[in-house]
Amino acid sequence: MHLHGLLLLYVVEGVISLEINEEVLKRFYYEPFDFQGRRIYRRVLIMEKSGWLGKVAAYKLLDFIVPNMTFEELWPLIKPIKDVMMQRFLVIGTGKMKTKHFALGLMGWAHVGFLEGNEKILEDMRKEFREALKPQNEALEV
Repeated sequence: MHLHGLLLLYVVEGVISLEINEEVLKRFYYEPFDFQGRRIYRRVLIMEKSGWLGKVAAYKLLDFIVPNMTFEELWPLIKPIKDVMMQRFLVIGTGKMKTKHFALGLMGWAHVGFLEGNEKILEDMRKEFREALKPQNEALEV
């Protein structure tokens, strides 16, 4: 269900529903993105390496917040993307970050971490996602 920038995910059988404020995610440059028929959030960053002669290289970093897939569903779907060096995925749950290399890292790599994880490489995404989960009225607590 999508209403004015607020995505409501209601999951049955005792799992807590999530209310994600898309406007908050947009402030961090995330945009809604269709992935395998599911709504996730993607941010594209371009990193540049400079030297004495100017720009030496540029590569893309893609960040994905995946609120509606488990690690087990997501992992086999992660593939290399042309001109993308690093992909970072954040899923709901607890666990240790997993890394996937493509052609020994020459075609990039992907990191999948959990909202309740502690790896520094994903801490910015965790903070941004938690901010988007904060209730807009103080009556509801996350």
